[in-house]
Amino acid sequence: MPPGERAACEGILSLLQPSLSIEIGTATGGSLEPISAQSREVHAFDLERRPELTSERFPNVTFHVGDSHELLSTLLQELAAAGRNVDFALVDGDHSARGARQDVEDLLASPCVGRTVILLHDTLNASVRAGLEQVDYDGFDKVRFVDLDFVQGRVLREGPHRDQLWSGLGLVVTGADFEGPSRASAYPAPDVYEAFSSSLVAGGHIAQRLGYEQLVQLERHAEDQRRLVKLMERSWSWRVTAPLRRARTLMRRRRSER
Repeated sequence: MPPGERAACEGILSLLQPSLSIEIGTATGGSLEPISAQSREVHAFDLERRPELTSERFPNVTFHVGDSHELLSTLLQELAAAGRNVDFALVDGDHSARGARQDVEDLLASPCVGRTVILLHDTLNASVRAGLEQVDYDGFDKVRFVDLDFVQGRVLREGPHRDQLWSGLGLVVTGADFEGPSRASAYPAPDVYEAFSSSLVAGGHIAQRLGYEQLVQLERHAEDQRRLVKLMERSWSWRVTAPLRRARTLMRRRRSER
């Protein structure tokens, strides 16, 4: 997280002092550190548990290794059955449109998320944003406040994500009483960046904001292509012809060096 987002996260945690917290998407534990420090008990979800995530570093954290879309609902059912409440949650896992939407909907659908502060990371990212905007927040009576641009994201000028929209923190609150509108009345951050995107398109770059269904179709197509590649690489013919492909690559390299 950039410093501004980390400060916002730590500020909420210090005020909230959660008894029970959940983090979806842990990576190397950067955001887990303040969550663990301020919480009595934490459940962290990620596809893998990296070597940095030691029990000595995080003594009050239970690590759930695997797909959050499969594991999270099981934990929420157990917590609800025990009559427990999740005080804080950070959603920073699956960055696909469907994945981000499901993580939020799984949380909001659970009885144990009755009085909870939920932070959503990377809300400016096109795929994440498309999924978050598909959540029917008004369909959950316990939702009191929603601001998908609680901390606005940014566009990087350099690096592998140059000219891409990333970062940003969204805020969803359940159960608490709020004065004023339940939704932030400011223009959505993606609309604020529309002029920037238009300038990229005018300069010959493709920077259109795709809709949810378009993103889902693209994600499915990409996943199908990845499966086909894996199947091809496991095939007998692919393994048998591997020496031929290596020889061809070597010959091309030698020609280019002449």
